[in-house]
Amino acid sequence: MPLFTSSQFASVSASGTDWRDTSKSVLEQLESVRTSGDHFNFGFLYISDYLADDASSILNLFRSVLNIENWVGCTGVGVCGGGEEYLDQPAISAMIGRFDDADFCIFPEPGGESAETGQNMQAWLDQNESMLVFVHGDPMAETDPALTLRELDSVTGGFVLGGLSSARTKHVQFANDICENGISGVAFSQDVKVATTLSQGCAPIGGTHTITRGSENLIRELNEQKAVEVFEDDLRAMAIKKIDQDPDQIMIDQEALKNADAVPEEFKHLFKGEVHIAFPVSQSDQQDYLVRNITGMDVNEGSIMVSQNISVGETIMFVHRSDDTIDRDLCTSLMELRERVQKDTGAFEPKGALYVSCVARSFSDKGEKKTGEMKLIKDILGDIPLAGFYAGGEISGGRLYSYTGILTLFL
Repeated sequence: MPLFTSSQFASVSASGTDWRDTSKSVLEQLESVRTSGDHFNFGFLYISDYLADDASSILNLFRSVLNIENWVGCTGVGVCGGGEEYLDQPAISAMIGRFDDADFCIFPEPGGESAETGQNMQAWLDQNESMLVFVHGDPMAETDPALTLRELDSVTGGFVLGGLSSARTKHVQFANDICENGISGVAFSQDVKVATTLSQGCAPIGGTHTITRGSENLIRELNEQKAVEVFEDDLRAMAIKKIDQDPDQIMIDQEALKNADAVPEEFKHLFKGEVHIAFPVSQSDQQDYLVRNITGMDVNEGSIMVSQNISVGETIMFVHRSDDTIDRDLCTSLMELRERVQKDTGAFEPKGALYVSCVARSFSDKGEKKTGEMKLIKDILGDIPLAGFYAGGEISGGRLYSYTGILTLFL
């Protein structure tokens, strides 16, 4: 439960038995840095879903004790901050900071509906050019969050980042009030300097393929071949590359795979993790892609079902996700971010950070709780104030991602 501070932010994360003692642990630390001239006027607040029923009480307490009116945040199955992950337990991650009042606009307005997102900011947008729009969304909203994000992207013209709340029961967002059933957040002006990176956490298995036959969420053919055959060819190529041997020559039946001792050690890593379909983002120059789940296969027909509607002519690729690919890609992304900031500003001195990680990344290949992302961030970026949560969908560039980790630095 360490306190992290900089010239602009302070953050604390902690777990507890209920909302009162968890809040107390965080507030005592944050209150200790308040001075009469600190000008703190903004807070990011993330609470685990164990505390969702007490969200209103938590917000009111933080506002009262810290004398800060402006708050944004949401619930998560887990929260993170300061080198620690808090999964499956009552926990809070909070970061307070200061911005010029004219440099941010929280939406929707207290008492307003999330559907009014764009209208609530129009007066502010008339006077400011938005740079970063950091949002939280309800994955159970009546309106598809992807549609609302596209509208928000169009209205604000800013770079839309954030995540969908995650919860086993009640989804809650904070935007100077309790919000549900929509998108909420804060728009920052171009005078708020930021840098961001997205870690896919997956590794491409093969090259890209073109959908040549299919409809809705069913891919029948890739490159004018049965989709399953192309999938098998990519898996075979991955196996040959890893073990320098054609897996067709390895005599291991399905019953043997159930017994870990029956699988040769050099082959075990082939059966860890998960395989997904990825849709490359055509507008991106960062080799970006959207990962979607494979929901079924018909081996006889040779078709693959995916959790997204497809179109003939689209390109896809198969990707592999495991503990190793997550950690490796996160390290690479963080190092590249550090180097980019150093080059652009002449020094790497971030004032604060927000981290949104996919809830699926909180579980290991064995289905156990997985920790380590926060330690990697701390080791590579240093002891900077940070708050974050595990999301039911990550948002970058106004698009919904899966299995990613999105880090935003305030410079």
